[in-house]
Amino acid sequence: MRKFNSPVYPIPPSFNQDEELELTSTIKYLDYISREGGKIVMTTAGTSQYNLLSTDEVRSLNICVVECFKEQKILGLPALSLKHIKEEIEFLNTFILDQERDKVSLLILFPERYYDDQQIVDYFAEICELSNFPILVHGNMLKKGMGGTYEYSKPLLEELSKLDGFIGMKEEAENMMHSTNHIPEDKLEVIVAGGSMRRFWCLEPHGATTYLAGLGSFYPRWEELFYSNYLENTSDSYCICVQIIQNKETPLFDVFMTVGWHLSMRTALKHLGFVKSDRKPFKQPNKETEAKIIHTIESYEK
Repeated sequence: MRKFNSPVYPIPPSFNQDEELELTSTIKYLDYISREGGKIVMTTAGTSQYNLLSTDEVRSLNICVVECFKEQKILGLPALSLKHIKEEIEFLNTFILDQERDKVSLLILFPERYYDDQQIVDYFAEICELSNFPILVHGNMLKKGMGGTYEYSKPLLEELSKLDGFIGMKEEAENMMHSTNHIPEDKLEVIVAGGSMRRFWCLEPHGATTYLAGLGSFYPRWEELFYSNYLENTSDSYCICVQIIQNKETPLFDVFMTVGWHLSMRTALKHLGFVKSDRKPFKQPNKETEAKIIHTIESYEK
C-alpha cells in the first residue's frame, strides 16, 4: 500500500525585512494548501532558500509544518555528518507526539563524496535504525571521490529498499533517461522532482509514485485534479490530464523557466501573500520581470 497518493507541495521558507525567518506567512500558506485539497507537504534542500537556513531554523520550519499541517509531512534535513543527523533525528523523535508519527517522514541528503554503494547503505542503515519515522533519500547528484559525478542507481536503491524503515527517494536525475532506467519499480515511493506533471507522466510507468508540485504551488486544485484523473486511467481522464498540462502547466512554465523557477516561484508567492521577503544573496527580479511573473499568475484567477 502506497504511503503517498497525492502531489507533494514544497514549502519555501519566508523571511521578514531584516532577513529573519518568519513563520506567519508559512502558516498561512500551509492553511491555503490544505483548504485547496493538498494532502502532502515537504520541506527540502531542493526548495528555494532552504540552504540559507541554519540548522536551528530548519528545526523551526519543520516544527511549524508538523504543528500546522494535519496531513502527510515530509521533513527535509540538512546534509550533515552521521553524528549530527542523528542529533536532529533524536530531536524529532522526542518532539513529535505518537499520534503524529504516522504522518511524518524524513528526507535525508547524503553529505559526502561517493566512493561506493556500501558507504551510502551504511549511512542510511544507522539512520533507519534510530529514526521513529520512515526515511527517504534526496537523490541529488553526488561528487565522486575520484572525480566526476554519481547518480543513484537501481542496484543501490534496491539495497536501500531492504533497510527496515527506508521507503523511497526524491528523484533528482539531471537526465530523465537515467530515472527511466534506474527507478526500482514497485519497491519504493519515488517523488519526481522538477515540479512537472509532464515529467511525472513520463516516469510513472517506470516506477514513480508521485511528484513535486509546480503549478500547484500557486493553485493546488489544478495539481489535485490532474493527479486524481491520472489515477483513474481512462481515456476521458487522460484527456483531462492533457488539457491541464497544455492549458495550465505549459503556459506557466513557458514564462517561469525563462526567468528561473525559484526566482519566479518566490516572486509569485510574495504576490499571493505566502512569502514575505527573501534572504541574501537571493536574486531579485527587475520591474519588467516581476510584472511578467505577476501577470502570468493573475491570469489563472480570471
